Amino acid sequence: MRAGRQLMVLAALVLPVLAGCGELQEGQERLGQAQRGLDKAGACMDAVDAAGYTPNLADLDRAQDDARAKADEISALAQRVGDADLQDRLLDVQASLDQVATGQITLQNGLNWSQQHLEKTAAVADACADITG
Repeated sequence: MRAGRQLMVLAALVLPVLAGCGELQEGQERLGQAQRGLDKAGACMDAVDAAGYTPNLADLDRAQDDARAKADEISALAQRVGDADLQDRLLDVQASLDQVATGQITLQNGLNWSQQHLEKTAAVADACADITG
């Protein structure tokens, strides 16, 4: 009889703890979702900032160097983001900057390139708007 009573007391103590574990797990899941949302928002801020870079084509040597550095930065950022659409759009911007870095873009064809680059930058911002709501 005494063992049965101890078992009932133990059950009375353990059941609220087990119920609390479920609430704790649910809270941890919500916290994880919030953290992923912040990570995406942070990645988007970095993505829009990096993608918005436009080289000064009047100084082609410097434009090539700067475009290479920015393309590398965008490539690393694209590898970090979890959203496939944002990643694809960042890689489009990287490819655009690679054209400058490799000397394919000059002052003469720069206006057309700038318009296309601006569209790719806007696509990154659109992808971020879809992610962050």
